[in-house]
Amino acid sequence: MFRVRLLPKSRRARRATVLLATTALGVAVAGAAWAVSQDDPASTSSTTTAEATVGTYEETVTSTGTFQPAETAELSFAVGGEVLSVDVTEGDVVTAGQALATVGTETLEAELDAAEATLDAAQERLDSDTDADAADTQLAADEASVAAAESRVAQAEEALDDATLTSTIAGTVASVDIAVGDEVGGGSSGTTGGSDPSTSSSSSSSSAASGTGAQVTVITTDAFVVETSVGSVDLARLQQGLQAELTPSDGGDVVYGTVSSIGLVASDAGSGTATFPVEIAVTGAVEGVYAGGSADVSIIVEQHTDVLTVPSAAVTTTDGATTVTVVADDGAHVETPVEIGAAFGVQTEIVSGIEAGDEVVVPLPAGRGGGGDDEGEPGIRFPGGDFPGGGFPGEGGGPGGVPGGGQG
Repeated sequence: MFRVRLLPKSRRARRATVLLATTALGVAVAGAAWAVSQDDPASTSSTTTAEATVGTYEETVTSTGTFQPAETAELSFAVGGEVLSVDVTEGDVVTAGQALATVGTETLEAELDAAEATLDAAQERLDSDTDADAADTQLAADEASVAAAESRVAQAEEALDDATLTSTIAGTVASVDIAVGDEVGGGSSGTTGGSDPSTSSSSSSSSAASGTGAQVTVITTDAFVVETSVGSVDLARLQQGLQAELTPSDGGDVVYGTVSSIGLVASDAGSGTATFPVEIAVTGAVEGVYAGGSADVSIIVEQHTDVLTVPSAAVTTTDGATTVTVVADDGAHVETPVEIGAAFGVQTEIVSGIEAGDEVVVPLPAGRGGGGDDEGEPGIRFPGGDFPGGGFPGEGGGPGGVPGGGQG
């Protein structure tokens, strides 16, 4: 979903953050009907005023996503045997290279002894044939035998090392799926970034105790990514390195990140609409974030700084001439030509013609003026053109129409 977010800045150095969804035009403009300037409390006013303000507007792509560990190591024994020790439990903090579990080595040691004996024999044969000035073809065959025997020794030594399962990353043990006495078969291990341990298929192994799957899973708990997805329309606006704001759905503090990868192969979540995977690397160490937690994602795709705007309803275009009505110091209303730029939600950029702080007249919907229960109270307006949060007063009901004006 595409949104425009306003970070206003007035001459009084007042800064606020207002999220203006482009689909919220009717509601936002309707708020102006409640904030009424009453020059004559006994009469019904059809206008209000707003201040031209300078602010920063951010165009964002929004979605929802899930926090995942930045790294997940799904580890399994690469050799078979009986599990002799399991040295960690869930929740233990481990370092890269730390031993996690071991299997018996009797068979592996015997295989290494046999490989070394074969190598010795091959080397002796090569030495003997060399001393006897054997034919070149014989010496070549002897050398090939030595090379093959050396390879088998290296493999046997590696298998013996693999009898100890070690962590490939520093992190926290997320799961242990083996126990002492289990018979395990040789499998493989893998380390991935941002994968869910419960769904990842980066490793495979076999275990009499647990079937196929990682025997020990280690995840990072101080570095995270957020996995999300966007539609094809938003995909074209994304690129690696864009900044993102990530709001945990449980109400935690906002954290920040950057787009680290953008998938180009679409998937169908079952709704019939193709979406594309996007991964966001969370910046720095964060607290209160947990793997599997959901987040609201806002990716900043474009930022406009020092933009002078007024409410779009204040802008009128007639016969090609665009104007706003400025409230002069003596209270007179002066129709002023302006040059307009982009539209940001219910605000319109003013390129030239007025300055920040100028008061402009904003027409209200017919029949939505002041007076009534507010008779005798001073006029009310929104400083800087901002609408107050927290909803509108219930008296008289909320405005139902969308004011005219805007760009013609």
